[in-house]
Formats: sequence, C-alpha cells, structure tokens
Amino acid sequence: MVVKPSSRWDELQKPSKFQSKLEKMRKEMKKSGTQIDLTEGDPVIFGHVNQSISDSLVEAAEGGWHMYPEQSPWRDELRKAISSFEKRHRNIEYNPEDVIIGPGVAGCFQILHYSLLEPGSEMVVIEPAHYLLGPTSYWYYFQSRVVTSPCSEDEEWEPEVEELRSKITSRTKGIVIVNPNNPTGAVYSERALKEIVNIAGENDLPIISDEIYGLITFDGIVAKPAAEFAKDVPVIALSGMSKIFMRTGWRVGYICFHDPEGRISELSKVTKRVAGLYGHGITAMPTPILFAATKAFQGSIDAGIEMTKRLEVRRDHTMKRIKEIDGVSCIKPRGTLYCFPKVHEIGRTWKTDEGFILDLLKEENVIFNRGSGYGDSGFGHFRLLLLPDQRIIDEALNRLEHFLKGH
Repeated sequence: MVVKPSSRWDELQKPSKFQSKLEKMRKEMKKSGTQIDLTEGDPVIFGHVNQSISDSLVEAAEGGWHMYPEQSPWRDELRKAISSFEKRHRNIEYNPEDVIIGPGVAGCFQILHYSLLEPGSEMVVIEPAHYLLGPTSYWYYFQSRVVTSPCSEDEEWEPEVEELRSKITSRTKGIVIVNPNNPTGAVYSERALKEIVNIAGENDLPIISDEIYGLITFDGIVAKPAAEFAKDVPVIALSGMSKIFMRTGWRVGYICFHDPEGRISELSKVTKRVAGLYGHGITAMPTPILFAATKAFQGSIDAGIEMTKRLEVRRDHTMKRIKEIDGVSCIKPRGTLYCFPKVHEIGRTWKTDEGFILDLLKEENVIFNRGSGYGDSGFGHFRLLLLPDQRIIDEALNRLEHFLKGH
C-alpha cells in the first residue's frame, strides 16, 4: 500500500527553474572560497551581536526555568514587557491582553493567516515587499490570493494610493504594509500613512503593518507606526527581536491589536485561541527564551542603536560607491538593513532580472536577491545588504562594476 500525503498539499510549490538553477550554481561556485553571498538579512551572521542580553538566557537556565511555558509566568510577563516597550519606543498604547507572542514574525504571520483567511480571500499588499516572498508562499493552502499595489520609485518608493484604492474589492480582508520597507529601505511619509488609513477606513478593513524595522532608521527620521494615525481604524502590527535586538535565532515575534472601536474583536479572540492551540504559536516556544526576551524588552536598545549608526555610515559610503557605477542608480534608503539599486540594462541586455542574477553569479561569484521577487515594481532591481563590513560591500560592487563593463 502506498500512503499518500494529504490532498491539501497538492498545490505545494516546487522550486522554480530559476531557484533550482541558482541553488545548484551557488553550491558549485561556493567551493572556490571567493563567493560573496549577500542574500540573507541576518545581522548576526555579519557580526552584529548584542551579547549582553545573552546573560538573561544563562540566568534562565541557572534559575531553573525549564518547565512548560504555560506553567511559568513568562508568557504574561513578556506581553507586559512588549506593551511597555511599544509605549516607550513608538508611543502606542497596547493592552498586554492584546499582545500575542509567536515564533518570530514569520510564525506570527502564520497564526494571523490561519485566523483570517478563507477560500476566496484577497489581501492587498503594497509592494515591493518581503511579504511576497515568505509569508504568502503557503496561501494556496487557504485558497486565497495576493493582490499587489505598487510604490513609485520616482517618489522615493512612496505608495501609489489611488492604485491602492482601485485594488479593494468585496473579497479584500486587509491591507498589508511593510514600513520601514524591506527591500527598498523607504520609510513611508505621514501623508502616505494617513491616506492608507483613510482607504482602510472607507472600506472597513484592517491594516496589517509589519514594523520589524521600525526602530532602524537613518538621518534622524522617525518611522511612524500606522496605529498613530488610525484613531478608529483597526491596525494589526507585527514586530519582534530579530533586527533591533539582533536575535534572529531566538524566534520571538509578536502581534499587537489596535482596535479602538472593537471592529476586529472577534478576529482578535480567534487569533489568541489559534496561537494557544496545542503545538502552535506560543505553546511551541521555549520557556528560557520567554524569560530572556522579557528581560530584553524591559531593558535598553542601545546595542541596536549603535548598529543603526554603523549601518548609516555604510549606507552613505555605499550610495557614493553606487553613483560611481555606470548603469546603476539607487534611491537613498532611510532605514532598514538594505538598499534597492536599479540596473538599467535589465529589460534590455538581460530580459529578466533572473538572467542578470545568474550571469552575475556565474561570472563574478556574487549573489544578490532579485528585485522582482518582491513584486512587479521591483523588476530591474536587486537587494543589497548594508550589514556586511564595508570592504565586503565594496568588493561586491567592484565585481558588479566589472561585470557591467563586460556587457
């Protein structure tokens, strides 16, 4: 007898030809020892470390916090700490009861999707956005679809709000924003956020706001949380420890419900229940991590601020270097860990950005993320990390320049 998998996975996506070829080439060329791989936005692997908060993890182990999480006080204490953190750093009041903890922002998105989506659902996503890579990869499971609304590169990657308004239908379940933005580094203006809030209000929709980069901004700019402008519009904000605390591997994320008029109270209740199901969300998180995360959110973000200062210096140098390369331009990022250069020969010399990425890897052993993976308006771009040491960024750009001159 052959045991077959569940039919719900019949649409499970296989790697595309591009992904398969890229991975094969990456592994083969990595053997040379000269590969520069700038695809992973992980502060830790590029040497950005907040070592002091590890003391709390040691304290948890020595203090005997090894029981099931529901038998400890740390789930509730962490919710309280996150609520206080959001008030201190973003000036938004969240009741601790309206904070849901999950295994990273990725895990929180999964909890939210399970709670919100159903067959025929649509979510309008302002792109370019990382949301179109990971968080939507399993949506066929819900028989739901993504509808995208572009940003304008000519307007420093501001959302095109009239386009957004035109994408709303009776099937729309919410509007998704990633602000500050991965991959562009844009920080949406107050005007844009207010217009998005107005559109959501006009259509009785929640805003789902990924704010994981909200405290990593440059030039004194403050990234305003969507909830600041949403007096009567519900906002579901997501963030976590991965970036500002430099703890990607701790997998601590959270969802905050801003719902001043109770419009999504039923969704909030269901999401909390889904997050607490056996083997789901918070029930799968280690108690020592909950203890250490509580201490981190109660403490300072000084180490994250220092990292941000280093990134700003690298941003400035990188922008100067990009300007020296013929055929490449880039809007100056105002935050996050990235910039999003445009290669003007993509669409001409290379018909696709996939072809550009593969040729660059083959000839120069440098690999970036392709722009179109973040949405149609990312076509012709690639995502460049600001995380590596400047010498590595310069070497990657030197190879890019050599590559473009050869073509």
